[in-house]
Amino acid sequence: MSQSLESLPDEFDVSLPHEARELGRLSLFLVCITLTIGLAYWLNLRLRGVPVVGPLSAYGVAGLALPTLTYAKYRGLDVSISLPRPTQVGNVAAVVFTPLLAILATSVATMVAFDTSFAALVGWTYAPQSSLFGILPRATKFSVLGRGWYGLLVVVLVELLRSRVGMRSTHAAAFTAAAGLYFHSVLRDTGLSLVTAAATWRFYAFAVVLVATIAGGITLGFIYRGAIERSLRVVYRPLYVPVFALGLFLFAAFVTILAEVPGGFEHALWALAFGSAALGYERTDSVWVPVVVMFVFDVGFRLVHFFEVAVF
Repeated sequence: MSQSLESLPDEFDVSLPHEARELGRLSLFLVCITLTIGLAYWLNLRLRGVPVVGPLSAYGVAGLALPTLTYAKYRGLDVSISLPRPTQVGNVAAVVFTPLLAILATSVATMVAFDTSFAALVGWTYAPQSSLFGILPRATKFSVLGRGWYGLLVVVLVELLRSRVGMRSTHAAAFTAAAGLYFHSVLRDTGLSLVTAAATWRFYAFAVVLVATIAGGITLGFIYRGAIERSLRVVYRPLYVPVFALGLFLFAAFVTILAEVPGGFEHALWALAFGSAALGYERTDSVWVPVVVMFVFDVGFRLVHFFEVAVF
């Protein structure tokens, strides 16, 4: 830092704390992944009939998995591809089945309390003549080409939060759950909607969301640094007031998606899945655990209809 900046009082210091800089970079990574997902989805719609090329252009493969692995390589992250040890089977089973059991419990709760099908609520109902074994291959295929690769995103988030930001394991898992939910419920959906409904106002709204995402990451970094120091001194930066305002507005808008009942149950379940995947990676250091957690959870989401038909 230059001598002139070092002599400035804190409120005029333009430098970013380490945590704000790293979380800002992490937010920028999520923004870039959103753009690659939108591009991959656009390509997939045009190459769907082309053998091999169509599946490879799916948003989960070309838009999420490959860019995430590329970014992990660029940041020098140590991602282990080894399988969990036999002694870790209990940990793996716990993180895999917890989100699934939560789906079933939520399904029962919505039917009993709201007289509403949870499958209909999340948009995964099928014709009465459909069978579980007939739909299972299709659900598996969609997960392999789509949201099942969220597990790789979990690995990158956890590694960056631990090695670059310096968060403890529990903090990293909680932040990963929130960041994963935000990516799935806000960024990804916004990016995909641009392809299917390319209205002019959507591009402006999308640009605002992306800028607010980066501002939100920087704001979180300031807040986290202030919590570490147990002081608001680091947060008191008038020069960053516009960034803080945009970030806090984003946080408030994000919280509203969880407040809706019973619709917010879906978002809560996704947060639980991301958190379980993060804990599974923390306990095993195997990339396959979060991938399996998110894959199994996504397939379970698509098949909850058959559970409700059987029970109710």
